[in-house]
Amino acid sequence: MRLIRRATTLLMASTSVQSSTAPPAYDVVVYGASGFTGRLAVEYLTDRYATSGLKWAIAGRSRARLEALEAAVPIIVADATDAASVDAMVAQTKVLLNYAGSPYITKALPVVEACARHGTHYVDVTGEVALHRASLSKYDAKAKETGSLIVHSCGYDSIPSDLGYLLASDAYEERYNAQPERARLLTRGFEGGGISGGTIYTGLALLGYADELMTEEAKGLVAETLAKGSYPLNDVCGPETRDTAKIVEYDDTRKLWVGPFVMAAANAPVVRRSMELLGRDVIPYEENSGNVYAVGALGEYVLLGVGAALMLFPPTRFLLKKYVLPTPGQGPSREARDAGKFASEVYAAGPAGIAVARVESGDAGDGGYKATARMSTEAALTLALDREKCAAGGVSTPAAAMGRALVDRL
Repeated sequence: MRLIRRATTLLMASTSVQSSTAPPAYDVVVYGASGFTGRLAVEYLTDRYATSGLKWAIAGRSRARLEALEAAVPIIVADATDAASVDAMVAQTKVLLNYAGSPYITKALPVVEACARHGTHYVDVTGEVALHRASLSKYDAKAKETGSLIVHSCGYDSIPSDLGYLLASDAYEERYNAQPERARLLTRGFEGGGISGGTIYTGLALLGYADELMTEEAKGLVAETLAKGSYPLNDVCGPETRDTAKIVEYDDTRKLWVGPFVMAAANAPVVRRSMELLGRDVIPYEENSGNVYAVGALGEYVLLGVGAALMLFPPTRFLLKKYVLPTPGQGPSREARDAGKFASEVYAAGPAGIAVARVESGDAGDGGYKATARMSTEAALTLALDREKCAAGGVSTPAAAMGRALVDRL
């Protein structure tokens, strides 16, 4: 496809600078490998790359839990609260693929710091904008100095959004010889799968309903990020915009009914940051659910509202946590993950017309977990094996850091 083959002229290649003179022992280390999504990444690497010559290892706090994975690869014991063990882990690999969260904001910053210092690349799947903001403030300069690429949000949050924007905006510019004036993501289907305990408790913690999971520093970082409005990751703000629809509306451009999309607040800031890093105009961007029928959009809106009310009302939240919701480390069944799928479209629009990019799960399974494990693993492999096709170092985004190289791998 011509769009995918188009030269990655906006990406500046550079070679990672490792702090050690010896080359890293591994291409990728999977940290948090015994967690729910970490286990799926280990399965994917084992199934897809067992005979490829890829050098990889698994890491986490508990050797026993790592051994129980029976992954037939080296094991590294490391704890984010132990700087020496994190340093030793990071120094051994080209890329650190991090699944140790719930929430990431309390665990990941020491790992990011070590990666930036050693020139090791970093990938995770969190949609926690506050972590991305903290990484940018604290470690962007060091990562640029060492050539380390720090890339958050490499799962369903926010690869479909970010790469969809990249493809749609490139198509618009190629077709009309101009930059678009606005862009929008519309979900066109999300089936199967479910939600894990880690995701639920991360959301509760960030909303202030699980204080036992948050440190005072983490609470402060979340508050600072929320105060920055629609552009918490940008150096220069664009036109003030919303992340998602507040009610059910009609999108005349795509002839669809649209409603709120629950992940918009995690994805939209990442896409706006990509606009800036790629040297594009920072244009209004939002994300919504899309439905051909008004009654379908209204039904989704009502279900979303009921679910939010049940979680925010203390008595029902207590009952859900005690009797219904999975705990961290638990998640949807293999059957649900395999049967799941997603489809999204991003359109870029302006006076000349529109361009539409579709991002679909194919055989990757449900968006939240099985496909997220695949997307994040392939992002890590892009940095490990296709480094010359990627951007220079720094705290970046999937589209700005890896762009068409990641599109090709996916």
